[in-house]
Amino acid sequence: MDEHEKAVIGDFVENEAIEAVEKEYKASRAQHTLTDELKFSYAWHLIKSRYKNDISKGIKLMEELVKKGRDQRDYYYFVALGHYKLEDYTEAETCVKRVLQMEPNNQQAKQLIDLVHRKMKRDGLIGLGIAGGTALAGAAVLVATGAAALIAMGLSKSK
Repeated sequence: MDEHEKAVIGDFVENEAIEAVEKEYKASRAQHTLTDELKFSYAWHLIKSRYKNDISKGIKLMEELVKKGRDQRDYYYFVALGHYKLEDYTEAETCVKRVLQMEPNNQQAKQLIDLVHRKMKRDGLIGLGIAGGTALAGAAVLVATGAAALIAMGLSKSK
């Protein structure tokens, strides 16, 4: 992770902090006193985790908040961040574009979409490189097979 990416993504939240908020979240749900603020806090902690399962769970919780229609800009931003961390750049781009529609000058969203586009471009180039390398390897096999066939034909005619 380069310095620019670290500045946008931020630090990981430690497991102890996630567990503390999770305990509060579960108790609140059990007592039917869960607030959007607590759900947001738990989802945020999960998205800031270093573990993909936590991040996925955080995205789902944040998407539930998006459906409620309040504070959507913040919710969409963290859904985008979660997808970025899961390397789902297409979904991250979709979500961060929603943030920019709501708030075109949002600097966090501008930085995140820049990172998303850099990763998409890099992965696209890597994908092309892999495809090109595979095509070259296939062509080499064909050339080698053709050369072997020609040699075999030449040897059989010389007999």
